Amino acid sequence: MSFFKQAVDMALSLSENSNQSYIQDIPLEVISEKTRSLPMTLPTKRVENGFNISDSVRKEPMIINITVVDNSRDYLLNRDKLMKLQELGEEVQFVFSNRDTYEHMIIENIEEMETGEQKFGFTYYITLRQIQVGEIKETDVKMDSKKAKTSGGKKKRTTAKVSTPTSAEKSKVNKVVKQEIDKSMWKYADQAADGMLR
Repeated sequence: MSFFKQAVDMALSLSENSNQSYIQDIPLEVISEKTRSLPMTLPTKRVENGFNISDSVRKEPMIINITVVDNSRDYLLNRDKLMKLQELGEEVQFVFSNRDTYEHMIIENIEEMETGEQKFGFTYYITLRQIQVGEIKETDVKMDSKKAKTSGGKKKRTTAKVSTPTSAEKSKVNKVVKQEIDKSMWKYADQAADGMLR
């Protein structure tokens, strides 16, 4: 666990308001609405009867939309911090009501709304998208060297040597060439005779 995450968790546990929500260390005063979407991508083309459709279904990143009303004393500072986090494009942690924690979130969109009734504060529509994080794990695999068949190692390239044709090969080639010449001669002779007769 990183030091920053520990500090955020500690600050959350010491918070007087047990229903406080946060993006990173930025308190979100009131979340009036939160929706969570878990989309899947499905094939749009026809599939064969009996085709295993689950092979083509892919889970997409989770999307959270929240509506935040900030009328706190630090509403301008909070707005600047949120904008900076979005601009940096770094992953953030979203804590909803000290109940649900969402890791690996990116602030995809912040829509800010000001009204005449809300002179000192802002209302935000924030879209958070979870990024999919992969992890590389190294494992040692023991193999019996006698049983293991591998194609690894250095590979040698071999090329065929071209040798001079033997007398038998030469006579076969000459025979085929002579037959082709004879066929061509007869063809041209027929065409010439047809031309003279007409």
